[in-house]
Amino acid sequence: MKGDYIKINRSLLDWDWYGDINTCRLFVHMLLKANWKDGNFRGEEIKRGSFVSSLSKLSDETNLSVREVRTAINHLEKTGEVTINRHGKYSVFTVNNYCAYQQGDTQADKQVTGNRQASDSQATTIEERKKERKKEYKDTNVSIHRPGDIRQIMEVWNELERYGIKPVCKLNRGSQRLQNLTARIREYGEAEVLRAIENVKHSEFLQGKTDGRWQITFDWFVKPNNFPKVLEGQYEESRSSQKAVRNNNNFERRRYDMDELESQLLNSN
Repeated sequence: MKGDYIKINRSLLDWDWYGDINTCRLFVHMLLKANWKDGNFRGEEIKRGSFVSSLSKLSDETNLSVREVRTAINHLEKTGEVTINRHGKYSVFTVNNYCAYQQGDTQADKQVTGNRQASDSQATTIEERKKERKKEYKDTNVSIHRPGDIRQIMEVWNELERYGIKPVCKLNRGSQRLQNLTARIREYGEAEVLRAIENVKHSEFLQGKTDGRWQITFDWFVKPNNFPKVLEGQYEESRSSQKAVRNNNNFERRRYDMDELESQLLNSN
């Protein structure tokens, strides 16, 4: 039945934002929400491929924060997948080239010829952006996925300031700090880096609340030997066990009977 399903081409795997879990999730959600035929809302015609919503509603529907939704929308607007007609209390979101994505049904077949040329033009633009990004970051000597990955991760990390952790210094191009971060994104993916930051949020030890002499820093966090410990939740356990060994020193505490000692002292006099 029409409107009960959407089509997703395998070429989505090569899409520029496929590796960004929030942006990809929101875009697929928009494909599902988009009208499969023209409709009306408060006297305004809502075309096929468009739908009425808001940031807060999209946040509730996708379980993303409003800020994450806003960031993902900025990504989609920047690369031309989505356009937005903003009103006072709602917005009309349009998935560009929706008919081309969903070609195969009767209505799509009538429109796909006109949209295919626009779709091909958009693909060319995306490829040109990829080349520009590679050229822009080639002097860092590290494979950087997308500026969006780094910006979102740094926003989440800097939120740790509310837990008493100071924000990181600027990520200067070519710095070891930037190279370590992009290497972790390349190895583990953006979602796993964000999950590791969540582990810091939930660890009083890493925040320095249980051991005031030590607190996690961003430079320590992104180093190749340290990052897996935070991701797997093993660092706190190992530090605690080492501390226990140092305190014990392999000696059992001696137990004394104080009353017996006092009696012995009195009798000796």
